Amino acid sequence: MKLLAWMSAAVLALTTVVADAQMPPAPEPLAPMPEGNIVYSTSEPITLFECVKYKDLRNIHPCAVEKIVAVADPCKCNDPCNCCAPKCVYVKVCVPPCECYETKCKRNGNKLIMDFGKYQVEILSARGHVIVDYDD
Repeated sequence: MKLLAWMSAAVLALTTVVADAQMPPAPEPLAPMPEGNIVYSTSEPITLFECVKYKDLRNIHPCAVEKIVAVADPCKCNDPCNCCAPKCVYVKVCVPPCECYETKCKRNGNKLIMDFGKYQVEILSARGHVIVDYDD
């Protein structure tokens, strides 16, 4: 009988200790981050490039999702001494929802091709504009 009383007292004490213990705070959900070929910088917000021309919009995947992709800056001058100029700009594109795609870079980094098999997105950065061409 004493053993049963001792065990019930021990269980009661243990539940009190566990209840009084501070639980760690629940992890906060991560903020949505842009996807694609980007280098993230937390010190400044991402601004999208405005001079973008979209071609063949009818060829976009029916269940496409938006992604932000970094491409070469079309406005940068050819002065290698000007290191303050941004090296890339950010463009929003619509791509198929799968994560498996092949990326090709051509024209010294000014043309980016995202190949999803049946669907393809070509991004050309030249002459002050970015051209996004959708192919199926």
